[in-house]
Amino acid sequence: MDIDKVYNLFFSPTDTTKFVLQFLSEQISPNYKNINLTSRNTNLDDVSLAENDLVFLGVPSYAGRVPVTFKERFSKIKGNNALAIVVVTYGNRAQEDTLIELFDMAKEQGFRILAGSAVVTGHSIIHDFGKGRPDRKDKAELISFMQKVKNKLQEDVLLVDEIPGNRPYKEVKLAPMAPDFIKENCVACGKCASECPTGAIDSKTYKCNSEKCISCLRCVKVCPINCRFVDNRVLENLRVHLTPLCSERKDNQFYL
Repeated sequence: MDIDKVYNLFFSPTDTTKFVLQFLSEQISPNYKNINLTSRNTNLDDVSLAENDLVFLGVPSYAGRVPVTFKERFSKIKGNNALAIVVVTYGNRAQEDTLIELFDMAKEQGFRILAGSAVVTGHSIIHDFGKGRPDRKDKAELISFMQKVKNKLQEDVLLVDEIPGNRPYKEVKLAPMAPDFIKENCVACGKCASECPTGAIDSKTYKCNSEKCISCLRCVKVCPINCRFVDNRVLENLRVHLTPLCSERKDNQFYL
């Protein structure tokens, strides 16, 4: 099958999922287009997909589920029978029901699922977990996976009928983790407010509305002087909780 256009469609507050999708799509074509659903400013009306397009759909796993913000935005996109590779990134704990949920969402929006993958990356909050991943071994596995995808495209395209996981999906239990900032260090550039996926940060005071915050840490990522942070006590409690779950190296998962 000939592919007309290649797209990366993602939610990636810390840019990790974006990196993984671009690495994968580059194995198909260097001429891909990014559709960034992290941003509130992305015009979804401009997204027009066709049957001969290949779309890499990617999200990070949030407590074993697809991020709610992505779900809301993705529901406005029509797959129009385009082929999709569903990709979940997770910080060396577990992706649980994230991939099956993304698989179901993609089918519901009119995509045909060509393949799926759960890729281990560095943990977005506790950076010691999954540090340096995807590493050389991971990248070799991703390249091998994409070679199999290319082989599949050259033959009769067989779609993925099912992805392992649970239905109903696991209950979402996210601990609140709204970042704070060091006021005297802030240069008032406004990047934290303008790039917050949910608009949780006030554009004048730069304070975070904990009810809107999804703990994605986009604001921490984009702050040019590193003055936004998560409270050390919160981080230490999370570290203690995750250490027995995240210390052992986890494997990537591939479905074709």
